[in-house]
Amino acid sequence: MLAAAWWNNEDETGMLIRVFYARLKTGRRAAYERLCQEVSVPLMRAQSGCLTTHIAPLRADLSDDFIFVSLWKDLASLRAFVGEEWQQASILPGEADLLERVRVEHYDDSYHSLVQLWSANTEIIRRREAQALTAPLTDAEWQAVQRVLPPRRDGGRGRPRADDRRILDGILYVLRNGCRWQDLPASFGNAVTYWRRFVEWEANGTWEHIWRALLAVMDPPARQAWALAFLDSRYVPTKPGRRYGWAAITQ
Repeated sequence: MLAAAWWNNEDETGMLIRVFYARLKTGRRAAYERLCQEVSVPLMRAQSGCLTTHIAPLRADLSDDFIFVSLWKDLASLRAFVGEEWQQASILPGEADLLERVRVEHYDDSYHSLVQLWSANTEIIRRREAQALTAPLTDAEWQAVQRVLPPRRDGGRGRPRADDRRILDGILYVLRNGCRWQDLPASFGNAVTYWRRFVEWEANGTWEHIWRALLAVMDPPARQAWALAFLDSRYVPTKPGRRYGWAAITQ
């Protein structure tokens, strides 16, 4: 959804226009526009340097087409939001179920095309989304989280406490995929353990500290995706089996 733009190689200060075109799956426009209005637009407008955003009006003869335009003050502002892979569209969790294909075009403020367009079909979109949804914590992310976790209290009695890093990977898997706790892959082990740890961390305030620690070390595209899981309680499962976010809204 979040396209990127380019600039004149000798001048990085001009305004940048990026245009995102999507061919949606039949009947998915309402869900996709809601995702854009509730997630992408607020994130963009909160970013310093985003001057305006615009969703093209619906045309009766092109009901499955979606066009989203954003205007940026300069390249630095855009990069701060999109990241280094500015040529491509950032695919948020859940978008692959709504899109047939996407195309990104880039212009300067005179509307002169600057670089070759970037496009992707459903297979590429799904592959990018799957990679984002299943990637474990990086070492840098884990080191940031470790500093905010409460001390372990095994006490030498009973069953040893499950490894915090593995538990967090499982919790993040559920949040990113919008699945039920019982749908956690068997390789993680007992899903109830993950749910209980999430409830514990949420109750004692640790979860908010984990969120802030992760966002501080994530790159811009990852922060955009994680807004779905962290920034709105609708996207956080607080009971076993609860569905959340766009996996629930679009079904």
